[in-house]
Amino acid sequence: MVNSYRYAFAATTPDLPTSGTTVDLGIGQIGIFDAKTWVATATPTSKSIVIAQGTPDTKWIPGVAKGNQTYKSLTIKGSKVTGWKAVKARKPQGQIYTMGFDGVDVTKTLNVPVGKNFTFWITLSGQPIANLLGDTPSTHYATWTEQFSVVLPCAEACSDTCGDTYDCNVVADAVITAVNDRKIIGGQYLTEYVKFTKLLSCDTPSGLPTVPYSKWNLTVADTGDTVALAGVQAQYPGVTIKRVSRDGVFSTYELTEAGSSTPTAFSTSVTPVIPNCSTCPSGYTLVPSVDAYAVARPLSSTTDLHDATAQAAFLATLVAAYSAESGVFLSYNGSVATVELFFTTGTTVTALLSDSVAQIGTNQPLCTQDVATTVAWTKVADCTKAEKEYVLTIKNTDCGATYLTELQAEYEGIGTVTLVSTNSDTCTSQYKIVVTSDNTACDLCDDEFYKFSTPKPFKGMVWTEVAGETGYGTGCVCGIKAESIYEMRKAKECFLKQVAYEFEPLFISFSTRNPDPNDYSVLCETDVPVTKVQNVVYPIGYGRVVADAVIASNYNFNQPWIKNPAERDAFEYELGIDLNGYYDTYILSYEVEPSESSAISGFGTSRVEAFEHAFYFPAGTGSDFETAINGFLAANNSDVDLVSI
Repeated sequence: MVNSYRYAFAATTPDLPTSGTTVDLGIGQIGIFDAKTWVATATPTSKSIVIAQGTPDTKWIPGVAKGNQTYKSLTIKGSKVTGWKAVKARKPQGQIYTMGFDGVDVTKTLNVPVGKNFTFWITLSGQPIANLLGDTPSTHYATWTEQFSVVLPCAEACSDTCGDTYDCNVVADAVITAVNDRKIIGGQYLTEYVKFTKLLSCDTPSGLPTVPYSKWNLTVADTGDTVALAGVQAQYPGVTIKRVSRDGVFSTYELTEAGSSTPTAFSTSVTPVIPNCSTCPSGYTLVPSVDAYAVARPLSSTTDLHDATAQAAFLATLVAAYSAESGVFLSYNGSVATVELFFTTGTTVTALLSDSVAQIGTNQPLCTQDVATTVAWTKVADCTKAEKEYVLTIKNTDCGATYLTELQAEYEGIGTVTLVSTNSDTCTSQYKIVVTSDNTACDLCDDEFYKFSTPKPFKGMVWTEVAGETGYGTGCVCGIKAESIYEMRKAKECFLKQVAYEFEPLFISFSTRNPDPNDYSVLCETDVPVTKVQNVVYPIGYGRVVADAVIASNYNFNQPWIKNPAERDAFEYELGIDLNGYYDTYILSYEVEPSESSAISGFGTSRVEAFEHAFYFPAGTGSDFETAINGFLAANNSDVDLVSI
């Protein structure tokens, strides 16, 4: 074996063609072809196949040194396949540490003696911190440590607090407040890099009154962009709609609202067309891709095409003459009329009479809606919001009147303001407002805790929480979860090579001991337990890495990477890769024996060349290709193990 060749192909669509030849492939589409007949198949059973990927149909002028060819493998014989494996895409995960209760072990909590403040340290390290500090691995490993000294409530005077500890809820809430307010390098909030969450388990959960809410999901076929989101939001004014997932042409939306009444069914009339589809969802019809040609025909001086009727007749004449699918009248300048005609992709168009014909593009396939329908929402969770009371005491300007009407208008939508009492001797009134929690609790696996925002001041007077309404349960253990959330730099094809790919994530560590070994102040203190519950998980099949593999492979097809994006555009060099997405990988290895020996006499040493092809499909979409190659190997009684993702 003298050489090993590696090629990479990233699919732009998961659909395998079932008819036609390599010239019928869409741009970036991967197809499997019988090596003898060159007919596409999704269920190959022949002894040999060729795998190819579609490229643009541009006809390059002489001198460009670039051919118009489909990227393809050599002939792959089933008996010569040496390897076949699949690697499932995986998104990265950050480190997770807990301090105190770790979500499982109720013997751990935030134990802080009454009368003492709580001190702890968080250390961030890795390439993201090096970016902030301007360091490089050649100098030293980049780290950044933040110290927190959380001030807790004072002990009551003349009371014996020996051995007492603070309610862990008080400690946890104080820690959450401190980390959420902390800014680090360059004025950035720490929470842009680390997500902090309170962990809680109580014998008796929060005693606050609650209001029932319901969470609903809606899955529909649409374009998956901001316009599609706006189309859903417009049908539900006053309710916040979020897109929570995207799978192929289907988007899943979520809303949470009070009560349990099912939201009004969604009307699909806002999505009449879904572009760039090769397979349409139910209720839609496929309009195949077409080649668009501009046809200009010189006219005699007696021909007048200024009115719409004459233009329509002229267009119909050319559509019929060229056997086009359809057409559009473009322009008329008195001597030449130009129309745009659409043909089945790959059709050769020859000019008639003295016409001038030029291909101006290829329209991608569309899915057009048959009839607008409605889609029902599905309930996915029962949720709650808690209620808390706040009071405001203010002196009335007019002893015979109150601010009730003005307060109700000021806080409309936040809560209902009521008058508690009025002291006519002091002209002072007290008002009450009941507000709901900022968060909605839907996780039934854990005890929920609620977050509240104090209503804004009124005429400079602040609202105060009603005494005793902490919302804390009893018999609680508490903890703080810290999760690194740093995201890699977003890549774009325009400046792909100008932005380095960061392979190292953000690392974090929690400690109630100073990382400085020279600090002895806390040696005798009791540690709060710190637990690592998740280590760093590196990504697999990240689009940016897939792009590098495809770029290197394209050199084999005389397609070198050009730094200048304008030049790449001129050569129609587009990767068609979601650089920030994730791809499943299929790797097929095989051997090829040249038909003739290397020696003239025929007795020389024969050469066997090894090839390895990597095929990338957006995560979860490569099942058709997987099934096809598995079937090909099975039909040829290959000893290579079949794969499954």
